[in-house]
Amino acid sequence: MRPVPPRGFSLIELMTTLTVLAILILIGIPSYEQWMLNTRIRTATESIQNGLRLARSEASQRATFVRFQSTSATDATWTVCQLPATAASAAAVTSCTGQTTIQQVLADNTNGVQIGATTVVADIAAGTGIYGTPITGGVPAGITYTALGRPSDYGNTSIVRIDISAAQAGSRRLVTTISAGGMVNMCDPAIPFNATSSTQGCP
Repeated sequence: MRPVPPRGFSLIELMTTLTVLAILILIGIPSYEQWMLNTRIRTATESIQNGLRLARSEASQRATFVRFQSTSATDATWTVCQLPATAASAAAVTSCTGQTTIQQVLADNTNGVQIGATTVVADIAAGTGIYGTPITGGVPAGITYTALGRPSDYGNTSIVRIDISAAQAGSRRLVTTISAGGMVNMCDPAIPFNATSSTQGCP
């Protein structure tokens, strides 16, 4: 009895497999792009928070005025710099240009995000449970920390809230707030806030 030769894929089977594979890829691409955009939003938020915490820490360690400056509305580029030692001279500085740079971050991996900042204390809690509408504009903006690690001129020239989102529909938005004591907090307006079980949401 002659053995049956091994049988490969027919042209119809191969085309069917390739068609199914192409459909799965087309279905997955939008989800992947959305995931990448949300990842960039998260990365930008964490980068800015790191800059704020660095500025506060350096101000306390150096016992002088240190400024955090967000310099772009489309990526998480920021600079932390040391300001003149006197309060009057430090208050006159509105950017890190010409100052002693402590650290600078050029965030090329966060392109495509939208960064908005506000100095208005009322914008910290709009009373809606989702921090109102997204804040756009207001960048470049900065915050100067005193030797005690507190924002100087809080609620006037110091930023108190930073929103990071994207123009694409369905993308997430992360909100960073700075308290009068200099503490930095992040929340997600899309998550319902619960003090006992879900503290990632915005109160």
